[in-house]
Amino acid sequence: MQMKKILNRYKPVVILTLILLPAFIGVSLFNYFLQRESVRLELISTSLPLVRELIDWEIESRFQVPLRVASVMANDTFLKNWIVEGEQSPDAVTAYLASIKEKQGFNTAFYVSAASGVYYSHEGVHKTVSKDDSHDIWYYSFLDSGKEVELDVDTDEVTGVLTIFINQRVVSENGKLIGVTGVGLKMESLSELLHAVQDEYGRTIYLVDEQGVIQAHSDMDKIESVSIREMDGVSAIAEKILSRRGTAADFTYSGSEGTVLLTSRYADELEWFIIVEQNEHASMRLIRRNLYTSVLIGLTTSLLIILLSTYFVEKSQKKLVSLTITDHLTGTANRMRLEAVLGQELARSQRYDTLFSVLLIDIDNFKVLNDTYGHAEGDAVLIQFSELLISSIRGTDIFGRWGGDEFMLILPHTILDKALVLAEKIRRSIEGHVFNKRTAVTISIGATVLNHGDTLQQLIKRADDALYRAKETGKNRVDSI
Repeated sequence: MQMKKILNRYKPVVILTLILLPAFIGVSLFNYFLQRESVRLELISTSLPLVRELIDWEIESRFQVPLRVASVMANDTFLKNWIVEGEQSPDAVTAYLASIKEKQGFNTAFYVSAASGVYYSHEGVHKTVSKDDSHDIWYYSFLDSGKEVELDVDTDEVTGVLTIFINQRVVSENGKLIGVTGVGLKMESLSELLHAVQDEYGRTIYLVDEQGVIQAHSDMDKIESVSIREMDGVSAIAEKILSRRGTAADFTYSGSEGTVLLTSRYADELEWFIIVEQNEHASMRLIRRNLYTSVLIGLTTSLLIILLSTYFVEKSQKKLVSLTITDHLTGTANRMRLEAVLGQELARSQRYDTLFSVLLIDIDNFKVLNDTYGHAEGDAVLIQFSELLISSIRGTDIFGRWGGDEFMLILPHTILDKALVLAEKIRRSIEGHVFNKRTAVTISIGATVLNHGDTLQQLIKRADDALYRAKETGKNRVDSI
């Protein structure tokens, strides 16, 4: 009887508890699974691809100089003349290789003669390559491949350091192979980069060649010794990864610690696959902790149950700037860079309801200038024109070569009226400037501003139409649409 009285007295509390606690636990579990799926989708669609593109940009930036230097070496008049003259002075080519190594900070610089088989390094004559020497397989494989340039990971016999070699074929004026030259970067520097990005983003990052052998990894013991075809879990999807060279691809596989999310992309210039992984179990650690905390707090207070059931953690992701590539002649942004910036500005305008203007600039009668004074003078005019224009714009504006004698100026947060004022200022500045050989140069400019709902194609077409109209109506003028 006494128990019945107690139950009747606290019946509302019991009912409320039986309603609130299951409801809270149910909501907490629902939120947990919802957030888990949200985080999983964010990892697959945004986070992992962004880290992959960041690594691609960093690596491309680091290899841009050595690839260019190796190409220059292969076409260097001094080196070719020295080879043609019979490799008479080894000290001369040693000094040449040493100067390249020291100036650029490479681990090594080398040349292997096709005629004598002698391997010259920055320290002098190193050896004579032989098919019987397993360490020289790279040389003969490279020759057989027919490639102009190739990346190869190997231990440098001269310095004893694991090195990424850029091998460049050297041919004579008549196209005959006369050797292989190139430079080498310490693998340690690339491993440190991968390690730093892994620590910052909590992802596993490595690069593999077309056979699946690891070429770059934060753990240097795995380089050239481990293949994804043999790795636990990832071996099940190795063939799918290695067969996808055209576009980026996303995969999942079962690892020793649960499901792993993986994204990969083939880097054409390196001929390697960039692979970024994230253990799904580890990425859900925070969400599981929130579930346990929410349930625990819910057992002690209904108020905190309500507060925690509505608790939501948002993660923000900074947008990474795409690689910066410059036009080799003028030193300004090239078309690829301009297109990337246009895409960024369009996305920014759609998100923040801002606008930007575009100036498409063409040098008038440039073909006549080239025909009259020669291409060297034409190139000089392009360079001086670019320098003059850059000095006239803001630090936030992006200027680059759109193609040939056409240039583009992107003006963030700029209305059309202000863009036209700047365009006219630029036009007068060019008209009044004295170029080489007192060449008279004028320009025509087409201006436009981003309209609501514009695509990049529509924006660029308007600028192009405005430029066409400026040229058709007399040149040396500014027009807008």
